[in-house]
Amino acid sequence: MAESTNSVADLPELRPSSYADQVYGHVLQDILKGGFPPGSRLPSESELCDRFGVSRPVIRDALARLRLDGLVEARRGSGTYVLTTPSRSLPDLANLTDISRFLRYQELRLCVEGNAAALAAERRTDKALAEIVEAHEQFSSQVARGLFLPESDRRFHLSIADATGNEFFSLALEGPDVSLSGFMNVSLSLTRSGSPARARKVIGEHADIVEAIRNKDPVWARVAMESHILQARRRMTNGALDP
Repeated sequence: MAESTNSVADLPELRPSSYADQVYGHVLQDILKGGFPPGSRLPSESELCDRFGVSRPVIRDALARLRLDGLVEARRGSGTYVLTTPSRSLPDLANLTDISRFLRYQELRLCVEGNAAALAAERRTDKALAEIVEAHEQFSSQVARGLFLPESDRRFHLSIADATGNEFFSLALEGPDVSLSGFMNVSLSLTRSGSPARARKVIGEHADIVEAIRNKDPVWARVAMESHILQARRRMTNGALDP
């Protein structure tokens, strides 16, 4: 069983509201180090309380988030078991404490960007479509040259939000506590560390969104965007997708 030497209380930079994210990060680290391989049982809630020096509600919040992210499952009367191991390169790309926030942000993106793509398909002007296509082509060209730039990916997604004609879609994606660039830096780093086939898959997902908007098909646009975001989420939480 993996042991953690730090308690949450030993980390003064944390606010109380982030304690669950910190526990999430420590458990995720133990999983990535092989202390809890898929199929193994995590320590009990009381053991985790003692290990991290936090209350049971904090532990429950962290475990609930791990379940929602598909990393563990609860088995009635038995405990919590690990389902999957994320990419081994994840600790090199992001602070594991931030991963829970990144994945919560993906839930927001799923709601906002799916609807934005549908509205963009219905409302886009020729100029807006040209901006989407240009952003897509720039991103694709850079990836083909081995460049994975968060700003180019961000530009593509915001051009779709702008095509709705409703400024609140862009505002919902970019705020003081969240940003597309922050998430995309991690997501694209995972893509860069993967196979060429993974990079081509990401470009293909973008191309499907562009084609749906070009054809003014809101249903297809919504599905294509939601599928793209869900795949990005899977690439972060499931290391089995690595080449």
